[in-house]
Amino acid sequence: MIDTPAQSTNAQLRKNETSPARSLRSEGPFFHAPERAQTVFSIWITAAAVPLVAGVVLFGWRVLLVAGISIGSCVFFERLYFRVTRTPALLGRTHAYLTGLLLALTLPPFVPWYVPVVGGIFSAIVAKAMFGGIGHFLWQPALVGRLAVAAIFGSTINPSYWGVLGQDRLLVGDIRQVRMVEDYAGWRGKMVPAGADGFALPPVWTKLAGLTQPGPAAQFSALAYVPADLPAAKPAALAGLPPISDLFYGVTPGGIGETCAVIIAITGLYLVYRGYVGWHLPVAVLAGAWITAAVFPVRLAGPADVVRVVYWPILSEGLDVGFTYVSYQMLAGELVLTAFFLATEMTSRPLTRAGGVLFGLSAGAIGMFLRLRFGLTIPFYIAVLGMNTLTPMIDSLCLRRTSASRWKRRRVRDF
Repeated sequence: MIDTPAQSTNAQLRKNETSPARSLRSEGPFFHAPERAQTVFSIWITAAAVPLVAGVVLFGWRVLLVAGISIGSCVFFERLYFRVTRTPALLGRTHAYLTGLLLALTLPPFVPWYVPVVGGIFSAIVAKAMFGGIGHFLWQPALVGRLAVAAIFGSTINPSYWGVLGQDRLLVGDIRQVRMVEDYAGWRGKMVPAGADGFALPPVWTKLAGLTQPGPAAQFSALAYVPADLPAAKPAALAGLPPISDLFYGVTPGGIGETCAVIIAITGLYLVYRGYVGWHLPVAVLAGAWITAAVFPVRLAGPADVVRVVYWPILSEGLDVGFTYVSYQMLAGELVLTAFFLATEMTSRPLTRAGGVLFGLSAGAIGMFLRLRFGLTIPFYIAVLGMNTLTPMIDSLCLRRTSASRWKRRRVRDF
């Protein structure tokens, strides 16, 4: 029997409807967005500008200078590249403003003017334009620029002591006019030295490094409670730290947009509310970092200065001390900014929820490991870039499993 053209067409359509390839094309993780790309980028810029405003208040007027140069550099070099190559995906400059703003949030507030210029070159051209522009790059552009300036300028942007403005010098103070003080026990109520605008302090993560990094001897005898019968006891690690509320409100050393955890979390949750960020990705980043900090062994000094390794610091001196220690590790540095604004970049993150969870857990765990074990200054930025490299593989794995599962359920339902 010979099929008519109509019968052959209908048979082909039925075959396409039940094939895995057809299922992947029609049921992939795609959606119709009611907003244009420029609108989405504008909302991201508005949200990212809130931590920038907090940085201006906390670190003074130099923040505006650094941010302006960073944004201007990204816009200028991206536009220059477009004039030469006419790359279509570089025609709109809204994303360039966002890239420059995110780069500024990751930079220390005291950097010289040429640092954001170099960072803008790497962010706009090396990380984005050379890959084809918006929607084509592999790595988060702002983090590429931040890693580049960290490698090129080294100690210039990572000194031993960072500045924090005093209470009466907020917004108007110069972050470079700071001095070291003795017996610094917290920001609130502390008067700055005469002729200075703030305090020169070591970052919290460097003060905790003696707990986890290898060395000939342990630097601390306990997290919080030093045994009374321990001869020649060394101090407790948490005793010399400022109140943890300083880290919540941002009056602590760090990048322009890294320190004020409350503001970052609120604006990040706004992006989740608008649907631009899935809640699972930032939660996964924070969870991966928290678990790693809770179980990573710490080194304490025992009798005769023998190193005692504690494998569960979350439980070693009670849950209250353990949670406090882990909270310091979570809030000291760039983790919260990474979780809400950098790991969630739309092009370089995985497409599926399962992929996002895997991406986030890995980035958080790897970043915390790099800090605790090696004392890197920007460990979570490095971890996100590393996971960006694996994003195509994660998408391939998760999309294949998702499409195959949906096709199997569909065939079972049909029969």
